[in-house]
Amino acid sequence: MTKNTEKVQAVIEKVNKLGSELGKTLVERETEIEGALAALAAEVHVLFLGPPGTAKSMLANKICMAIDDGQFFSWLLTKFSTPEELFGPYSLKGLENDEYKRVTKGKLPEATIAFLDEIFKANSAILNSLLTLINERKFHNNGGPSDVPLLSCFGASNELPKGEELGALYDRFLLRYWITEIQDDTSFLDVISGKTGDVDPTVRLTTDDIATLQAAVQAIELPEDVLVSIRDVQLTLRGKGIVASDRRWKTAVTVMKAFALLRGKAAVTMDELDVLADIMWAAPEDRKTIFETVSPLSNPFNLKALEYLDAGREVYDNWVMDKDNDSLAMQAVSQIKEILKKLEMDLIDRPADKTKKLRESKEKLSGYNKEIYKKIMEN
Repeated sequence: MTKNTEKVQAVIEKVNKLGSELGKTLVERETEIEGALAALAAEVHVLFLGPPGTAKSMLANKICMAIDDGQFFSWLLTKFSTPEELFGPYSLKGLENDEYKRVTKGKLPEATIAFLDEIFKANSAILNSLLTLINERKFHNNGGPSDVPLLSCFGASNELPKGEELGALYDRFLLRYWITEIQDDTSFLDVISGKTGDVDPTVRLTTDDIATLQAAVQAIELPEDVLVSIRDVQLTLRGKGIVASDRRWKTAVTVMKAFALLRGKAAVTMDELDVLADIMWAAPEDRKTIFETVSPLSNPFNLKALEYLDAGREVYDNWVMDKDNDSLAMQAVSQIKEILKKLEMDLIDRPADKTKKLRESKEKLSGYNKEIYKKIMEN
């Protein structure tokens, strides 16, 4: 093992430890955390969407603030936000010399990591400069462009963008996550009772660590069979009315390489096709269609895990509507047991890396039955 290989491995271990620590505070956000860390390695931007109160801002801030050096810029946008708030005021001395130069110290053009909350509140006064800065990593100051050190920008919004101008901004965010309320009962109760605390991670990354990852991503191989499968997915999705630009597909490959790297692989495998479900959707309802398209190619057990969980959740939700009905409760327990039996058959002699989602579904389904049993005993 060369010194460079050892360095890359050490950084990967550090990143994965950071992800594990973040997961203890940000429950049910493992997918988003993995995506955000991969985004740093791939040098792309991440968008967190969803209703208020689902810890979107907390998630983005925790990840951004885990970068030890470099400049972090964070701002809450409103429809009244001005260019000065993001890019800095004009230099008074410059104006005396007929120079329209902004003082960018501490502002977005000097940031290595940025978080823009309520990003789709951006107005036309700041939109063009913001688009150029995020996409091309350039900022026009005093008539000329200059490079900016931005590695990744994290955006958050309670709503989808409206209008062409904001659509262009939306397109700049390659990874998109729709964040919902906490689903698991135990996790929910742990959060509201304070058992799951707001703890800052002990692991810190440096910009050198991120540069090491970015260089290592370029060395990840892309086998021919994976490349062919990507094309198959693209054509299938196009037939279902889900279309993305060639640029987005090309950048998606870099992101898949980043996921493979952080998962300890030397090459992209079929498993990384699942990442496309968080890249290629524009409307939230399209994500499930994309997931159902890629899962048979990447890992069919992920789709089965979702189907088992959906079936169990439907039974559980029906019981919730009439919790004092013991007959309904016993029926629900029996139905969920049957679902668990089928799920457990799929776990037999299957490798752990292929059945992670199945095991997560099993845990949640078992949790449903425990809750129902507890209520029966109380009655």
